[in-house]
Amino acid sequence: MPPRRPDRRAGAGSTEARGRERTVAPRVRESRLPGTVAVLGVFLLTLAGCAVDSFVGMGLGTITLVTLAAGTATATWLVRRRDLLTVLVAPPLVFVLVAMANISLAPSATFNLPTMATLLVRGFPTMAVATAIAVVLAIVRLAARR
Repeated sequence: MPPRRPDRRAGAGSTEARGRERTVAPRVRESRLPGTVAVLGVFLLTLAGCAVDSFVGMGLGTITLVTLAAGTATATWLVRRRDLLTVLVAPPLVFVLVAMANISLAPSATFNLPTMATLLVRGFPTMAVATAIAVVLAIVRLAARR
């Protein structure tokens, strides 16, 4: 009778198979938040900040900056990786929509080109800061994946 060979199947109880099972890292769970929902959240948060800013002071100021930056940062961390570009381009678009809503709802402002241009020029630092935050966080997320 030929000598018996040890069974090398994965479930046969060999120490080699058990060692391989332990070295497999658990899969990291990725966010499932779509880009459109994230941008909608940034818009609503910034709109709320704009309302507070308009109530407290005149026009779009620091509170709007903070809410736009915080909303963009949160959206960048929570959005799916494939939708990162959506969040990266959102801050200027969200700011324009919020500025349009602010002009439309303000009793003393009229919706015309000079008013809109003034708000956009004054709001450029806000848009730039929020976009820069989104770019830095997106780079960190993409680098952490590798």
